[in-house]
Amino acid sequence: MTLPVTHKTVYVLDHSPEFQKSSNQSIEYDILGKGKTPGIIPAAPIYKSLWTCSVEAMMEYIRIVYDIFPTNKLISVVTGSQVLNTWTEKEQSMVQVMNILASIDVPSKSDEFNVVNGLTQAVEELVKPSDLQINLRAEDDAAEIENRGRIILLTHAKSDGQIRMLEECVHGALEQHNSHAAETSK
Repeated sequence: MTLPVTHKTVYVLDHSPEFQKSSNQSIEYDILGKGKTPGIIPAAPIYKSLWTCSVEAMMEYIRIVYDIFPTNKLISVVTGSQVLNTWTEKEQSMVQVMNILASIDVPSKSDEFNVVNGLTQAVEELVKPSDLQINLRAEDDAAEIENRGRIILLTHAKSDGQIRMLEECVHGALEQHNSHAAETSK
């Protein structure tokens, strides 16, 4: 049986110092300044960091997926080599992901984030079966359940060469897992 590639998605958030930089997207908070009341000096703008924008974008993606597909569309979030949630049903909610994200500090200059570690961890997560995959295997021992999914990476790349290197990293990790799986199934 083949589950759609959209059954499992791993989101990898870059937590490198690069993401503490400003996105130049301001936060609207000065209500008094909007009315242009004479004698009131408008407050200085506050800008979101790239980390904040990445988290907001990911949470909006998750909200849309869970609104349209309330079941059988699973999302796991990775920052660095830290997995924030698993494929289990109880960890598949916006509240769960938001609560875990709230415990993660914003990137700092001392963070030693490596995108390759995050992508390697994402491949490790894709290899793990979901509850649906486990149940389908239990129902029919002879059934071949394809384990497919996708990885979405939010990062900062300086060149096309860096992007190709990241793609090769994922491809290499997948080949390694697939060859290991082929050896163990013999």
